[in-house]
Amino acid sequence: MLSIVICSKDKNQFINVSKNIEETIGIDYEIIKIDNINNDFGICKAYNAGASLSKYQLLCFVHEDILVHTQNWGKVIINFFNKNQEAGILGVAGSKYKSIVPSIWAQGLYNTDSLNIIQHYADTVANINSTVKFDEVKTLDGVFLCCTKEIWSKNKFDEINFDKFHFYDLDFCTQVGQYNKIYATGEILIEHFSSGNLNRDWVEYSVKYTRKWLHILPLGNLSRNQQKLIEWRNRKILFFRMNILNYPLIDILKIFFSWKFISNSSLYDVIGFVVKLFLTRIKIIKSDKFY
Repeated sequence: MLSIVICSKDKNQFINVSKNIEETIGIDYEIIKIDNINNDFGICKAYNAGASLSKYQLLCFVHEDILVHTQNWGKVIINFFNKNQEAGILGVAGSKYKSIVPSIWAQGLYNTDSLNIIQHYADTVANINSTVKFDEVKTLDGVFLCCTKEIWSKNKFDEINFDKFHFYDLDFCTQVGQYNKIYATGEILIEHFSSGNLNRDWVEYSVKYTRKWLHILPLGNLSRNQQKLIEWRNRKILFFRMNILNYPLIDILKIFFSWKFISNSSLYDVIGFVVKLFLTRIKIIKSDKFY
């Protein structure tokens, strides 16, 4: 039996996902709708409110703009948690590494990421199928997060620091991951009809997440060379994003030289990065050449 919590902002999407759940879940369930059509609160507050109303001991936090393609997926979740008492959270898209540099949950290198998802973007659709039934990871995409009610009660979503719609998932995984294992599964296929918006809110909360968890980042066991390449890649992505969002140059440089962001980087890389950043701001080179 499963309690499904949905923070709803779109009536039609909620109707569609409710019908899809009914047709595919294969077990007894309840849907707890937290109506947020007026955008009155962030997703952490919505999820905590929904979980507190749940009557079952297994929880599933899902976005409403999805469809589940797997039949009897509720049984997959029940069987998984029955067999894996050490498990904290189960999702469908995760990564084995989380950089110290602010980034999305995915890392994109060295087969670090484990996904079983049909992801819609503005101009394309990516169908990424994991061949691993259950893969231990450090992060999960918040599109689909399952845990026991006990895990949630000990590690509630941080609605103080993450009071909007970014980084609630990474923060939740990092909190739970200190004591329990995090998994991504290839046994449940999700279709997701929207992608993230890397706006100024995303930048703000990405930095907030890193500040909160700086004492344990990075997460994951990779070689020094692999870590260096991922950290440097994510650094360029972050500051490219800040650049096209027209952050003041001084604000970008303050973050660039913060914490351990320039560790394991050559002087040549650092100087080259700063020069290229400056040239994009004075329109000598195009922003799309920054990365």
